[in-house]
Amino acid sequence: MPETINENAPAGGPGQTNQRLANSNQHGDYIPKQSINQFAGDELTKLAAKYLTFDDAGKAQFNHFVLHPDELPAEDITTGDGWQPITMADITQPQPPTQYLAAGLLELPSVNIFYGAPGTLKSFLIADLLVCIAAGKTWLEPAPWQTGGQSFPTIKNPVMWIDFDMGRRRTIERFAALARHYKTPTDAPITIYSMSNPPLDASNPGHIAELVARVATTGAKLIVFDNLGTISGGIEENSSAMIGVMFNLRWLADVTGAAIVIIHHQRKGNGIGGRAGDALRGHSSIEAAIDLALQITREPYAELINIEMTKSRGLEVYPFSAAFTFDHNNAGDLETAAFYSIEPDDKQSNRAIEMAIKDALKSGGMIQTELWKAVKDALPDVTKNRILDYIKRMVAKNDLNMVPGINNSRVYTLPVSRFSTVSRGFPENRTDN
Repeated sequence: MPETINENAPAGGPGQTNQRLANSNQHGDYIPKQSINQFAGDELTKLAAKYLTFDDAGKAQFNHFVLHPDELPAEDITTGDGWQPITMADITQPQPPTQYLAAGLLELPSVNIFYGAPGTLKSFLIADLLVCIAAGKTWLEPAPWQTGGQSFPTIKNPVMWIDFDMGRRRTIERFAALARHYKTPTDAPITIYSMSNPPLDASNPGHIAELVARVATTGAKLIVFDNLGTISGGIEENSSAMIGVMFNLRWLADVTGAAIVIIHHQRKGNGIGGRAGDALRGHSSIEAAIDLALQITREPYAELINIEMTKSRGLEVYPFSAAFTFDHNNAGDLETAAFYSIEPDDKQSNRAIEMAIKDALKSGGMIQTELWKAVKDALPDVTKNRILDYIKRMVAKNDLNMVPGINNSRVYTLPVSRFSTVSRGFPENRTDN
């Protein structure tokens, strides 16, 4: 018996209209001519996994109809409406809490970019994160030689790494070194593709549909691409054609429920200041399409890297830092490798402002002018208005006491019962598009 489908389900996906499964007489199987994301749960997994069993002709026919739905036989076209509205009844229903693969990082589903200049260890850092998620280990344990830093507990999930940058030998070397450090078992749910042929073209909906099938067979909830330039099908990254690439990656996230991480590069320095996110290379649609952007920087020759959020649609991610450690064997090959957390050099985040306010008030109460000037001295790049606003927010949350002073002044003190260090858990603030 062939699988049944819900013909009233909303259509969607890259390059799709309302199509349905049609029998292929040539291959004796059902070839989905409809967007895979119409089929939820187990049906999605079954259909996507079945796609991998098609021979080359069957896959070619499927991909052709994905790209050219207008060529489908008329009798296969349904009358369903692919534009299904979200109503207030939908909006007011209780929603499940947001899930993260690591505490406050990588929502499910989401599209994320980690970017930086060449040599900033960004690929190695993300590989370290991927291995920790596959094993359910905390990412960035505190460095044994110091205190402080930020660690990220993870939730164990299958993961996938798609490499079109480093090549097979170096990819294996790095993952082997990480696995030896973390004592990762051989049956850990890690799937790695390196320099696969044909190369992935994320501008091609057919390629993305086939990737959905591969993800479905593994259950991967983290999919890493190294890197954006090599999976864009030769599209000039500064052109508006990147809109299609980013849309297809968003569709991949939504249909698989996975967090997508794209490794990318930053612009070459031009000596012109500007918004931090301006360093992300390529067309503006790249940054516009993502949920989270983290910029990685590294001082030359140092084994320390800094990670700073330059865009977030969700939780604010405070700056954090990591130290790279490694050992070589007698042959000079990489033996073990891992990253540890260290105290970040944070001079601009809301967390930094809160800590500076509390530090200033440790020795006793201060009037408003004294307080904001003390914070400004500690954080010279933060504006007066932002400091004053944060002081008011802390008063509103009862994190500060404020009482009238002489000559209409305001005196601020720390609540005795609330005197503590700033939490390193999930940030409370949100920054939107």
